Amino acid sequence: MAVLHDIDPKDVTGKTKELFAALEHALGRVPKMIRLMAHSPTVLETYLHFNHALEQSTLSARTRALITVAVAEANGCDYTLSLGMALGRRQGVADADLEAARSGRADDARTVEILQFATSIVRRAGRVPHTEVEHLWRHGLTDGEVVDVIAAVVLNVFRNYFNLVAGTDIDSPVVRTAASAQLIEHA
Repeated sequence: MAVLHDIDPKDVTGKTKELFAALEHALGRVPKMIRLMAHSPTVLETYLHFNHALEQSTLSARTRALITVAVAEANGCDYTLSLGMALGRRQGVADADLEAARSGRADDARTVEILQFATSIVRRAGRVPHTEVEHLWRHGLTDGEVVDVIAAVVLNVFRNYFNLVAGTDIDSPVVRTAASAQLIEHA
């Protein structure tokens, strides 16, 4: 249930109107999360810039999608998991790969290490042992790629926390995290 009220795209002006128009052009719609974030045009613009910057990072679209799914599952955020699954599919990531990422699994050892590292950052609130970075190095990641993974986790933690607090209504095909599925099951 939404806690914040979404902003109707017809009611925006200035920079927010430009941002909404760009999203409408790129996605064919303005997602609920963005409509809620628009209450602070500064936060919305910063979020979109951060998201765009990560698209230019060393991480492939596939890896970023898998990180999104893994972090959303770890944080119990249905909105971001649903969105991540839909966007991952749209980018050509196989359903089996997206499902596996929810529990930190993948077909190749490098991606497994990335997903395990990403979820460890979440579980440990960033206090990961140095040995975890060493595992990434052994699987061929550079320091720059490690930084990009950390940034992808941070962006997704923001998405997760924002949507959990805002109570964003899911506007993608609904996928429940294990944590929320248990809550629903026991309700």
